[in-house]
Amino acid sequence: MKIGILSEQTGVSRDTIRFYESKGLLTNVTRPFEWNNYKDYGDENIKRIQIIQYLKRFSFTLKECKEMLEMRDASPTDCIDKTTFFEKKLQIIEKQISELQETRMKLLELLNK
Repeated sequence: MKIGILSEQTGVSRDTIRFYESKGLLTNVTRPFEWNNYKDYGDENIKRIQIIQYLKRFSFTLKECKEMLEMRDASPTDCIDKTTFFEKKLQIIEKQISELQETRMKLLELLNK
């Protein structure tokens, strides 16, 4: 499918799709006709973009999204690695929350002086 159709079906801009492609997040992107500059984005890229958008809602970076997609490609039915992946992200978020709470307390102390 052409980039415009992929954009419509996912709600993601063409520039974002090109960016995801440049970062290696999309697969099966071909140029079936060399006489024009059109690319064909395989149907599986709809699901890949949906996964990226879902993970981004939970503050996953594009690098982390790529890792998850690579895990999914390597073993689509293996949930153990994915669980560990999510647990690791949860630990990072909990650490960030703790640091932010500490920063908040210090700022409150400065305001109360």
